[in-house]
Amino acid sequence: MKRLARIFLAFLILAGLWLALKPTLGNRRIPFLPIHWSQYLDLVDFWFNFGAFMILAVVAWLAISPGSHLRHAAALVLSAITAGNVLVEQVQRGIPGRAMDLADVLAGFIGTLMGIVIGFAIQLYTIHKREGSKPQVLFVDQTGRLGGAELMLLDIAAARAADSAVLLFQDGEFREALDEAKVETRVFALGEHAVAVDKQAGLRRIFHIVPELIERVLQTAMLAREFDVVYANTAKALVIAGPASFLARRRLVFHLHDIVSDSHFSTMNRFALIGSANAFAHAVIANSEATKQAFLSAGGSVEHLSVVPNGFKLTDTRSTENDLQDLRKHLSLPEHAWTVLMAGRLTPWKGQHVLLKALREVPEAHAIFLGDALFTDEDRQYARELRETAAEPSLAGRVHFVGFRKDTATFFDLANVIVHASVIAEPFGRVIVEGMLAAKPVIATRAGGAAEILTHDQTGLFVSPNDAKELANALRRLHADRTLAHHLATTACEAAREAYGLDAVRSKIEHVIQSCTPTASTPSLSNLQHAEILP
Repeated sequence: MKRLARIFLAFLILAGLWLALKPTLGNRRIPFLPIHWSQYLDLVDFWFNFGAFMILAVVAWLAISPGSHLRHAAALVLSAITAGNVLVEQVQRGIPGRAMDLADVLAGFIGTLMGIVIGFAIQLYTIHKREGSKPQVLFVDQTGRLGGAELMLLDIAAARAADSAVLLFQDGEFREALDEAKVETRVFALGEHAVAVDKQAGLRRIFHIVPELIERVLQTAMLAREFDVVYANTAKALVIAGPASFLARRRLVFHLHDIVSDSHFSTMNRFALIGSANAFAHAVIANSEATKQAFLSAGGSVEHLSVVPNGFKLTDTRSTENDLQDLRKHLSLPEHAWTVLMAGRLTPWKGQHVLLKALREVPEAHAIFLGDALFTDEDRQYARELRETAAEPSLAGRVHFVGFRKDTATFFDLANVIVHASVIAEPFGRVIVEGMLAAKPVIATRAGGAAEILTHDQTGLFVSPNDAKELANALRRLHADRTLAHHLATTACEAAREAYGLDAVRSKIEHVIQSCTPTASTPSLSNLQHAEILP
């Protein structure tokens, strides 16, 4: 198609130049037409030029057939044709019977814009779907970082590496992990301003990135045409993947990993998330009952809404004593130090500062912070403040920052207790389940998805959010009562293995994907409407 378009483009340019630059003979613009036809063309001159330039732009776009940098390609076609049109109009002034007409320039400009749109539509709908026996999925995620949502997607996509692909809008260690799992990955990188837009961004910040978002929507739509189903893994991905799936005429699954509330999202972002989900999503997966209820309270549609918790690989392999000794030496931990592990991004709402306050009252404890400030300047400032607090005399030498690590199992095996201290409700609480599966006692704040994972005094201990004193009491209780700590850890491990095995979770998600294929019937989701996530 591209070769034929280029040949036809050359023909159109030559024919157009001949029509534009030849003298007007006998009041006829086109000599071989009857005079009344030629005169009629003069009467509809604006629309004649509009149509001619629209056809020219369609052919020019198909001749280029850009797969990326769509804004640049559109600007190139528009500027080249408009500049050529202006130049020809200037030359016409020296031809007998011809004069420059600004209306022709305007008609050419508008026609070119319309032609670019039509050209893209033709290009989009001539992309053919890949061949395959089961539905092929384009997973979409906005970040290259490895957060909880990305770890879940990594496990889902790895099981579909043979027939699906992952689209990212930022490069990073997530893409590297996908490559290691042999998952096909594409990166349509967003600019710095778009990446910096977070969940609390307002209209002004979002307005500046609209042209870039439109381009990513169009690129994603082109890629989505090769697949059966589009799977948006985050709220930011949904804003792009939603309209892209509509343009590509593909069904959309939205995996909701966030509690949609004013604590997490600005009003503008809540409106965009809920609006996109209601308008474009054929199915929504919430990772906890708390996430589901927040989505509904914010105006989300109840139809095709399922609760499926995060899944985890079950293994009986744990770190060796040599591995643990090496890690102690690396962290400069005393041989028999009683160790508290807190894993997750360093950010105020995760509550690392609450644990530091609690540690002042538990002098026998050491703390390991596994994670880093990943996204915002606020996070990075918070991380600096945490390190300053950790240098105080009452905490010096007892707080260990290890940054982001891909292999976290040894840290969980080393710890005596796992702490989850988020000050606002979390949608799930991945670190809680990781601690349970590592057979470690877990202390967590009683809010959001975390409240659905543990049972107080049976599989863990609950504390109130942002209550350092209560957290300190819970730590002292586990330190003093090793029998209780062992009982909580053992019971929690059994419960987590039963409720959060990856194979069962994959099966539920695959059921949702299958229901979104064009031949599937929507009522097949009904048996997932009330999926249990409690042990």
